[in-house]
Amino acid sequence: MKAIVTGGAGFIGSHIAERLVNEGYSVSVIDSLNTGDKNNLKAISNKIKFIKENASQISKLGKADIVFHEGIYSSTPMYRKDNTLVGKAVSEFIAVLNYCVKNKCKLVFASSSSIYNGYPPPHNEEMIPKVKDFYTEARYSMERLAELFNQMYGLQYCGLRYFSVYGDREESKKEFANMVSQIIWKGLLDKELIIYGDGTQKRDLTNVADVVSANLLAAKSGENGIFNVGTGISYSFNEIIEKVEKAMGKKIKRKNIANPLKNYVDIVHADTKKSMEKLGFSAKIKPEEGINAALEYYRKLKKVPDIF
Repeated sequence: MKAIVTGGAGFIGSHIAERLVNEGYSVSVIDSLNTGDKNNLKAISNKIKFIKENASQISKLGKADIVFHEGIYSSTPMYRKDNTLVGKAVSEFIAVLNYCVKNKCKLVFASSSSIYNGYPPPHNEEMIPKVKDFYTEARYSMERLAELFNQMYGLQYCGLRYFSVYGDREESKKEFANMVSQIIWKGLLDKELIIYGDGTQKRDLTNVADVVSANLLAAKSGENGIFNVGTGISYSFNEIIEKVEKAMGKKIKRKNIANPLKNYVDIVHADTKKSMEKLGFSAKIKPEEGINAALEYYRKLKKVPDIF
């Protein structure tokens, strides 16, 4: 089978592309390299087709059987800095949707747990998103468009709401990386970590390897709809920092400041029942295991990002 991965040189996309190659797929990658890096694909560079474009140019890669759409502006601060990214993300997604309809291929795309902002946990797929952020408006619009294309044209799709994805290969995202990576980088550089508030806000940490598994299960399933990809367990920032400190064998400098952000996401905690029942997905990697693996990877880098 032929698979296309948009954003395939990025953090999550490169892991998906690599797993697909290892499972025998013919893989093509399209990535603007905005937050991606071709070095993320070095292990499979001679086994894939790559073009440097944004996702709207997907048709340049020819016909595929399955599309994994990861090439989406992927962080709340990006959209707060430039709110026109909402329109760009939706416009590029429509191009991907039209491509999938024309080529009769299934679509698996990245959504976000940030959609649940303002709701008490655990968060399930039946919750109707509140108006909270530019980032979530883009992702919710994408989810609704996928459903509309299903109704109008029979598009087969799965939208995956990722919960706090962490792991290796996030260095090209710099200040837009997951907090686990940022904590590790600060520890390795012996720099001060800035914490908004008292550190009691919680995240459902999902390792990138589990996210890849969810994508492949969604691709192979006969299901359509929106699914959570998380662990069903959330940890406070303070607890996560302690886990990183234990892995590193050292204390990390911290500074707590008043939270400057409006509509900040306080807690994300996945209800995983639907994904388990419909996709057969359950996260396997414990935070301690995932943090140790990420730490080992970042220790081997010549230079980790020095952000803030």
